[in-house]
Amino acid sequence: MHAVDDGKVSILVLLDLNAAFDTVDHNILLSVLRDQFSIDNTAYNWFQLYLSDQQQSFVYNGQQTTFFPLDCSVPQGSVLGPLEFVAYTDDSSDVVAKHDINQHAYADDNQLHTSCFPRDVARARQRLSECTADLVVWCAQRRLQLNANKTEVLLVGSTHNLTKLSNEDLSFTIGLETVQPSDAVRDLGVGLDSELSLRQHVTKIATSHLQVRLL
Repeated sequence: MHAVDDGKVSILVLLDLNAAFDTVDHNILLSVLRDQFSIDNTAYNWFQLYLSDQQQSFVYNGQQTTFFPLDCSVPQGSVLGPLEFVAYTDDSSDVVAKHDINQHAYADDNQLHTSCFPRDVARARQRLSECTADLVVWCAQRRLQLNANKTEVLLVGSTHNLTKLSNEDLSFTIGLETVQPSDAVRDLGVGLDSELSLRQHVTKIATSHLQVRLL
């Protein structure tokens, strides 16, 4: 994001996906690996073998269910699972780029951000809303689903610039839901607030260390 003292404000949207790793479709993943990454022959056969004939069962109320075929999901805790998910979602960047929005993705953490002068925030909100609407369609094609209830929005800027937005409608449309900006968010383990002061993050870390020492 841009610096907070250049006369602009930045808008950060932290998208959340429902059970992202669990809904990766094996057939679609294999198509992506072949068509987008040109993986073929022995390497392709290896991926196909790795994903085929997987089964799963559950334990409920002390009883284990029978095993049933599994045609989706990649293991999140494995070495290969996150890499497969990154490949599976790689072309989401093409959807985002059409709206002149910046994207940062790390495994299933997907973030959109842009910056503008306070007078142009309405247009920036519209572009972000249109971008997320297209991402909802793209996700449906990949058997993924955006979770608007856990999606967060943060406005970043100097106190002076943020004050200029006090009378603006700052709500965002994420899918079918309306999301209001938060005062602070947690992004990849780091607490961020509207002025990027890191006060809340430092306070939380210091409190955690103090609690450990008291124990």
